[in-house]
Amino acid sequence: MPEVTEFGVARRAGSYFAEAVRRLAPADMAGDFLRKDSGVLPPELSRWLKEMIDIPDPDHGFLVIRGLFDEFADPGPTPLHWSQNNERRTAEHDIGLITVAATLGSVFGWTNQQDGRIVHDILPSPGHENMQVGASSAVPLAWHTEDGFHPERADLLLLLCLRNPDGVGTRLANIRHADIGDADLVLLEEPLLVIEPDDSYGDATDRSAPPVGMATVWARNDGPCVRYDPSYTRMLTDDGCFLEAYGKLGAAFEECGRTVSLDPGDLLIVDNDTVVHGRVAFRPRYDGTDRWLKRVLVRTSRPRPARESLEHGYMQVRVPLGEQGR
Repeated sequence: MPEVTEFGVARRAGSYFAEAVRRLAPADMAGDFLRKDSGVLPPELSRWLKEMIDIPDPDHGFLVIRGLFDEFADPGPTPLHWSQNNERRTAEHDIGLITVAATLGSVFGWTNQQDGRIVHDILPSPGHENMQVGASSAVPLAWHTEDGFHPERADLLLLLCLRNPDGVGTRLANIRHADIGDADLVLLEEPLLVIEPDDSYGDATDRSAPPVGMATVWARNDGPCVRYDPSYTRMLTDDGCFLEAYGKLGAAFEECGRTVSLDPGDLLIVDNDTVVHGRVAFRPRYDGTDRWLKRVLVRTSRPRPARESLEHGYMQVRVPLGEQGR
């Protein structure tokens, strides 16, 4: 994978953005902002953001923006669980992240993930240390496509770093840099597996419908794309050639992947169709100083394979910006 693509924002630009967000929705009005029907930004701020930020080139697949959130208020101690976050303390970060995301596409959450919130808190939680979810810590978070189980999954994933004193790395690997043969790619285009919802959805999934086979690799006019989450994958075949190709893909991600350490105020934008991501293991302290990220999901108008329209998505429903808390 190529070197990290970084975009540094001058301090005056960071100051302008922070002040614009504070005018847009003071801390005591953050909830009202999130429940607005349109999510429309003031024209001046919208134009400024569109000039500053763009969708990453899918051939590279991610972009790190440094400095844009440097002038935002201290978020307070890292909570022990996403539900314990003091939303007034992080209102600026939440709304700032949403304003950036809204310039890139349609912002949404999931009904059964973090109570339908639009902005998700990603932090280590007691009891989740060894799970394959964002709240884990003691084990590496394996390569995966965000919400790969769903046909309406995000096209773009935005991760904003609030705290990362130990330099815990986010891992990234692009299918277009994976060293895997054409014959294996053809095999992986076959819908011979299913990806199930991860444990962050708990029991709030409908698994009664028959499984609909999913393809791991799919072609778009600008190159191959991927849908991958081995931790929650169930094979619908015992074909040795297919299973071998699937194993080669995982090894290829290990070979081409890279690790990015985010600092407070850094924003990572990931193309969820070409890049899989994960995280290295770390030891949590649970003392208010642990790594803390904010996550937002974005859909764009880019096409997905027609076959995905047959999928039920385990009855998980998107929550568009403006409908949170209704």
